[in-house]
Amino acid sequence: MAVTDLGAPSFALHPLRGPHEPTTSTPPRRPGSVRRTSSMDITRAPDTPDPVYLLGRARDLITGPDGSAQVARTAGLTATVELLGQVVRSIETDPPVPALAAVVGTPPMGGFRAAIDAATPELRRARDLLHTLVDDVPGATLISGHALGASGQLESARTGFRPLADQCAGFVTGGVMTTMFASDEAVIVTGPPAPDLRDADDPLAWHEFGGLPLHGMRRVRRVDVTEGRDGTEVAIDAMFRDTYVRGDGVVTIIHEYTLLATLDRRTGRVLESRATPRVLPWQECPAAAESAGRITGMTLPELHSRVRRELHGTSTCTHLNDLLRSVADAEALIALLPAD
Repeated sequence: MAVTDLGAPSFALHPLRGPHEPTTSTPPRRPGSVRRTSSMDITRAPDTPDPVYLLGRARDLITGPDGSAQVARTAGLTATVELLGQVVRSIETDPPVPALAAVVGTPPMGGFRAAIDAATPELRRARDLLHTLVDDVPGATLISGHALGASGQLESARTGFRPLADQCAGFVTGGVMTTMFASDEAVIVTGPPAPDLRDADDPLAWHEFGGLPLHGMRRVRRVDVTEGRDGTEVAIDAMFRDTYVRGDGVVTIIHEYTLLATLDRRTGRVLESRATPRVLPWQECPAAAESAGRITGMTLPELHSRVRRELHGTSTCTHLNDLLRSVADAEALIALLPAD
């Protein structure tokens, strides 16, 4: 496979790239709110396509009416997966969940979430903090391939990967990605530099996470839940960002969306949902943003399954769907909202 490496040495931007309008900060924590943050670090040994090492961290933080902060719970995950061999070698969590040993040996993408549900159905039912991490294993494995291309290892790795045409807006027939794959050429998009989301004035704005090595990647998520109008509604402010550390050490963004949603607190039904594409690889990708409105009318308990079942095709985005499914976490976070 021929490789057009736009990551080195000039880091030129592709003329058919998507939007480059990243968020530059994190909203201040609002009194009387709950914030869930998570991160998934994606690394490899130098010059080695496999295995991929995943390190996940997550935290739920309650902000009281007086602005005081209380950590409600934390979670962690380590996993070793093979992108080329498509197998989960190991997975461990904190707190420990022995039943997760059943997913070792399964593919890290196709069928992984079904295996998790079969082994530990209680995690998704409770929208447990740990579920946020295990649910990100397929997405983290998928985007880990970007580092192979951007670091120049894609040709030597010969992943054999071919996208399924029309599976999402970015892979629409005739689009940049499908055209390049059809011509046996992989074009590696270069995203914009990533503004630091952490707040020097509020060290509790995010859980702790450190730096990454060259060619490392990270997915971060944030879901803020706040009581809305007259106590009858709940406001959700959410985002996610995928980053990659270039060979020159600059941290760049591959994907980023923000999302605003409103829930009926009594019924748990989504009243409104609007997504904004901040950074996306290709010019076709932003068309998927309108699909965020399709979760309107869904209830929190059914949202996860319905997004997986109903949102597919060129009007959607794999990564936006991950963000939409995370709205279901609000069910667990609402229960933590502090009393006035």
